Amino acid sequence: MTSCNSVQQGKHAEKKVISEYTIQGFKIIIHEEDGIVYYTAEPLFDFQKDPLLFAELSALVNKNKDRLGKEILRFDDLVDTIKSVCMWKVLEIDGLEINPEVFTELFIYRLIKLDRLIPALLDHYVNEIYMDQKGSALYLDHQTFGRCNTNVILDEEELEALITRIKLEHPITVSAKKPSLKIEFQTQEFHSRISMDFPPLSPNGPTFNIRKLKRKPLELLDLINLNTLPTSLGSYLVEAVINRQNITIIGEPNAGKTTLANAIDLYTPKHWRKIAIEDAIESTNQASMGFKHLSIQVDSFESNKSNHTKTAEILKLLHRSPDWIYLGEIQSREHTQAMFEALNAGLKGIQTAHSDSVEKILRRWENLHKIARSDFLSLDIIIIMRREITKSTFIRKIVDVYEVNPNNVSKENDYGFLTKVYDEDMNENQMFQIIKNKSRLSSKINSILERNHFFRSMQAEKWGLKLENNNSNKSEKDYL
Repeated sequence: MTSCNSVQQGKHAEKKVISEYTIQGFKIIIHEEDGIVYYTAEPLFDFQKDPLLFAELSALVNKNKDRLGKEILRFDDLVDTIKSVCMWKVLEIDGLEINPEVFTELFIYRLIKLDRLIPALLDHYVNEIYMDQKGSALYLDHQTFGRCNTNVILDEEELEALITRIKLEHPITVSAKKPSLKIEFQTQEFHSRISMDFPPLSPNGPTFNIRKLKRKPLELLDLINLNTLPTSLGSYLVEAVINRQNITIIGEPNAGKTTLANAIDLYTPKHWRKIAIEDAIESTNQASMGFKHLSIQVDSFESNKSNHTKTAEILKLLHRSPDWIYLGEIQSREHTQAMFEALNAGLKGIQTAHSDSVEKILRRWENLHKIARSDFLSLDIIIIMRREITKSTFIRKIVDVYEVNPNNVSKENDYGFLTKVYDEDMNENQMFQIIKNKSRLSSKINSILERNHFFRSMQAEKWGLKLENNNSNKSEKDYL
């Protein structure tokens, strides 16, 4: 695959092409027209130009439909089975200019009517895909080029094919009483979370957004290089995790909360027993990395089921003996009360929730969710993240970090028990002075300084710079 970073200038259909690259059977073209960025995917073999070949392969699949079996096939099994039916015929095609397996996959995507949606699902530069109403063009968020329009408008058959595939992957019933669904769609090639709404909730027809989940999570140094946080803050957060400080990450949707949680969660010792509770699995599966990691998937708000609620599973944590927990998307009053019951019982870990300021989240928990102010002492550290929208891209970053201290915790209408240890306008020395003099991690200041030097040296190495006093004999393991 060619990189998105190799920007090419040129003309494509009288439009300004700003990048081209290929992914598994598709050429991706990013172009700009009248100041608007567009995302286009062109198949490396266009079956519209050879309908007879498509009809011949379709007839072959239909003739061998007994090989598809009587049971419902998941996406990967369906693709593999149709490949086994068609591959011998594909290998007989003269003059085929693309890989036969890629060619067969393109045929399968068109056969199941997902060929216009699948490129964005396969493209690891695409973060999220949106359709606001029936008959409207899809648009998406691109990691490099920000929000991109497309000219793809899914027709009735394509929409029905997507909904059918979702229901085949997860047996979910949609009705007037439950007009929403949220499922995890994971294949060998992509991993995503799909949220859909239907009439009467969405009066203009089905609507969806598909969030792509990364197979290889971004590491903390990746986030530092993306300017999500500075090395000084990264060093502090690693020390907080190692010392089992409860960390609550809040921010608006798509602000990078889970990405940050995954990155710092990798710094826990591997002998800790870790349990993650989520309605859509977005945390990193760490079992293959040597961690003792248990994931529990609960029913979402949109589900018709109520057998495995987030509230019930959080409360069960008290009997599962975790050393570290991850609670994704604390939303409702019941979630919040269960979370604080677990934290007050002594459980430690990372939690995520939606808000855009520390005052708003605490006010919501106190006034609407009926959490006693004294219970806030279980939080330890609160991180505020923000997503800034620019013309060209999205910037996700940490803007504030607070520690919760016992001072004045009962004072009415005041959050004087919060100590700000970081904001985006602080320089490194200011932050270290606050940590040294006011932080619950003040005794760890030397470890934080050493780790900061390591992160800075790694960052300098990435950009080909030299860092003064860089001790190249030390590795990050020396600081853990």
